[in-house]
Amino acid sequence: MARRFRPRAFADGLRVSAAWTGRSIVVLAGLVIVWYLTKALWSIVLPTLFALLLASVLWPLNRLLRRILPKILAALLTLFGFLGAVVGIGALTIPSIAGGITELSGLARDNIMDLTDFVTGPPLNLEVPDLDRVVATGLEQLQSNAGNIVSGITAGLSELTSGTIVVVLTLVFTFFCLKDGDRFLPWAGRWTNSSTFQHAARVAENSWRTLSSYIFAQATVAMVDAVFIGLGLVLLDIPLAIPLAVLVFFAGFIPVVGAVVSGLIATLVAFLAYGWVTALIVLGIVILVQQLESNFIQPLLVGRTLEIHPAVVLASVTAGGTLFGIVGAFLAVPATAVAIVVLRYLRDLSIENRPETGVASAPRAEQPDG
Repeated sequence: MARRFRPRAFADGLRVSAAWTGRSIVVLAGLVIVWYLTKALWSIVLPTLFALLLASVLWPLNRLLRRILPKILAALLTLFGFLGAVVGIGALTIPSIAGGITELSGLARDNIMDLTDFVTGPPLNLEVPDLDRVVATGLEQLQSNAGNIVSGITAGLSELTSGTIVVVLTLVFTFFCLKDGDRFLPWAGRWTNSSTFQHAARVAENSWRTLSSYIFAQATVAMVDAVFIGLGLVLLDIPLAIPLAVLVFFAGFIPVVGAVVSGLIATLVAFLAYGWVTALIVLGIVILVQQLESNFIQPLLVGRTLEIHPAVVLASVTAGGTLFGIVGAFLAVPATAVAIVVLRYLRDLSIENRPETGVASAPRAEQPDG
């Protein structure tokens, strides 16, 4: 009768477990080193990441301009075109903010007074603090915390200076990515052997394709949300309709969380302006538009691009926001997508690495859909 266990089964299992444990410790140590290096060089890493994302969006236009212009002119024209679009959005949005806030303040005061009369009158007959007393209390708190406010403004100016440096570095790095991005891999090939360069090139190509597809798909989804929700706000004559539509667009780049927050802000503005009936209508518009894009547009574009489970997306956004704030929440999904590309490549590499040959051949590059 055949034996159920091999004589050295336990020893073999222990040896394999020890080998995998040692490899895991080495990988973990490498990740810790990368983590501390990233934190130490964050002032360079952050604009580099932003530049890669921005260059992935602008690359199709840059590639088109290269057919008729030198590389440097094509890169400059592409970058200035992007800056012109940003300035145009700002010129359309900023002037309407001041007037919208003034209009909202007047409507909100009248609406709050009506709500106060409703709460204090029959059938509720509840006691509500006097609005003037609430305002007076708020002014007293403002005066007593003047020192903290000044220090907060000073800290804010420091953050603004740091943010300006990040923006300038991002634009400079984006220009070089547009101008010389297609020369980076050949340049890197001179510093590595052929096998290492082959694997690095495959991973870089797949990562770049994934980033480009993700940003394009997410921008399309955010644009759909902004256009239709903004149209609903304009038709309802909601104050700050255009700035809210812009907020919806940029919040759309933070999956799940951005859509919820921007939708709640739009609903709150509608409530302050015209009461709970209009707020419910705005909430219905937000839910309808987001359901349409999440069930039809997003699966068609983002789903085919990343194929990441929504739970993984939510977990990555939460972890990124916890570690690095809103910047981490914005970069969480692209970073997760690149990590999946690398892990998928390693998986395919291990499958194609046959013991009989002992040579690891690079997996074929993934072909874009369509």
